[in-house]
Amino acid sequence: MDKDRQQRLRRLAAAYKRRTEAAEAAHDELVAEVLAALDDGEQQVDIVKEIGFTREWVRRKVVDARKKAQSPADS
Repeated sequence: MDKDRQQRLRRLAAAYKRRTEAAEAAHDELVAEVLAALDDGEQQVDIVKEIGFTREWVRRKVVDARKKAQSPADS
């Protein structure tokens, strides 16, 4: 493999990893805020309207959060 291709591959892989990490962080922040809004009594329909995701998406995030809260902490 030539040096130019190696550099392009490394550069693109690094950019992809950075963006993936940023997307995961944004996802986690959004989920935390959705859960906080629900805990504060906000209506799911209003949350869905604001974030542009489906009620099913919100429901899955609530289910996942409950499962995570019930599972033992990772060692």
